Amino acid sequence: MDVSTPRRTQAERTAATRAALLDAAVAALEQDGYAHLTTRGVAERAGVSQGTLQHHFSTRSELVVEALRHANTQIAADVVRRLDLADLHDPARQEAALDELWRVHTSTAFTAALEVWAAARTDTELRPHVRALERDVTRTIDAAFSQLLGGRPRERELLGLLDMTLATIRGLAMLAITVPRPELDRRFEEAKTHLLRAFTPAAPPRARSGA
Repeated sequence: MDVSTPRRTQAERTAATRAALLDAAVAALEQDGYAHLTTRGVAERAGVSQGTLQHHFSTRSELVVEALRHANTQIAADVVRRLDLADLHDPARQEAALDELWRVHTSTAFTAALEVWAAARTDTELRPHVRALERDVTRTIDAAFSQLLGGRPRERELLGLLDMTLATIRGLAMLAITVPRPELDRRFEEAKTHLLRAFTPAAPPRARSGA
C-alpha cells in the first residue's frame, strides 16, 4: 500500500522558506561579501521570488542582521556540540579540541559573520545589532560550558582560558581577509603550542629538603 508523504503545514513551509533565505544570505556573504550582497541575488540563490524574500525581510539590513544571527547561532551550536569539555581536562585530547575550535572559526558561517562585523565598524545601523549578537553568542557558549562543568574544580579558570582561546582563534581567523590560508594554519599551530601550555595546570612547588 502506498503511503503518501504527509503534507507540510503552512508554518512548516514558512519556516523552511525563511531558513533557505538565511542559508542563501550566509552563502552570499561568504562568497560575494557584504558590499555585493543584494536581495535579488539572495532570492535567486534560495530559489524564490524577490517578493517572497521581501515578505520575510522588508529591507536589506534586516536580512543581513538575521543572516548574522543565523550564522552566529550555527557557530555557537557547532562549538557546544563539537567541543567535549572532558577534552579540556585531558592533556591527550586538548589539541584535538583546539583543532575543532579552529575548524569552526574557519567555516562559511564565521566568514559570513566576519563580513558583517567588518561592515558594522562604519555602519551605525548594523553596529548595535552586531554587538548584541556577539554578546548573545558568548553567553550561550559560557552558559553551556558552565552547566557541563557543574562546579568542577578549575571551572572559573577553564572558562577564562576558554574565553582567551576563543579570542585568540577569532583574531587569527579574522586575518583571513588578507592572509593566505596556509599561513594562517601555520600561525594557528604556533599559537596552539602556547594555548596548550595554558591549559596544563602548573605543577605544585616542590618541597624544599631539610637542611
